[in-house]
Amino acid sequence: MLKHLTGRSYCLETPGAVLGIYLEDDRHCLLIDSGEAAHGPQVVDILKEQGWIVSALINTHAHADHCGANRIIAEAFAAPVYASALEKVFLENPELIPYTLFSAHPPRSLANRFIMPPVSPPAQVIEPGSQMVGCTPLDIVDLSGHTPGQIGIITPDGVLFAGDSLISDQAYSAFPCPVVVDVQKQLASLDRLQETSYNALCISHGGRIEQASSLLDRNREWLRQLIDEVVESLPGRPMSREEITGRIIAQRELTVNTTQYYLVWSTVSAVISYLLDHRLITALHQPTGIAYISK
Repeated sequence: MLKHLTGRSYCLETPGAVLGIYLEDDRHCLLIDSGEAAHGPQVVDILKEQGWIVSALINTHAHADHCGANRIIAEAFAAPVYASALEKVFLENPELIPYTLFSAHPPRSLANRFIMPPVSPPAQVIEPGSQMVGCTPLDIVDLSGHTPGQIGIITPDGVLFAGDSLISDQAYSAFPCPVVVDVQKQLASLDRLQETSYNALCISHGGRIEQASSLLDRNREWLRQLIDEVVESLPGRPMSREEITGRIIAQRELTVNTTQYYLVWSTVSAVISYLLDHRLITALHQPTGIAYISK
């Protein structure tokens, strides 16, 4: 479903994610994220029905529900692809994504379409700050934390398309565990969102957010709660990363498949790194491996 936000800024709701659109003129537009590969042909049809031509495709990050249709859309409109330097690596080498989750060659059950998107066309690098994409001035915001190089895009209308930097209440209720790879950067991104000026906020799983400040507070609290849970699980005896992950899954009553397990495992790993860096827990070398205990 196509929705008008303000001025020349729109969002397109697809089954996998909400995409962003900025009309440069009556015919040409910038597309922010492409959605899942399966929905790419439908996105192309919707844009063509409007008489719009994609002049550039900008990815917030390289997860499959945001970049899976890159090649379909880029080829349909002969559009260049843009992404941050770090996300470019994953867009062009998507087999690295399950590798980062599994820490080695992944089993086939993890190298699935929800984790590993099709290879994207080569991306041009776009970095935080004021940038021109074609003839359109944009403000690019560093929103890393959910992924290593996630960005947000502020259109000339002041609409911030913020990718997965925030979790909606509905998404958190469905799966109450944030997905982050860098806790310190995620906390910094939440602060940056609080300090950034914009007229409207649109996230990829939730669309337009009316009460951005309160959702920011809840996201910060959800992440702090997870950090506290990991610390509280450690007094008494050392625990391995797998044991901590299992405890978080049990405490939060998460129902997980292979993909969801490794997303939680990755998030717990990010929390452990954060706690080690802040000297709130200690790593112990034991005969069976490394375990962690709170100080």
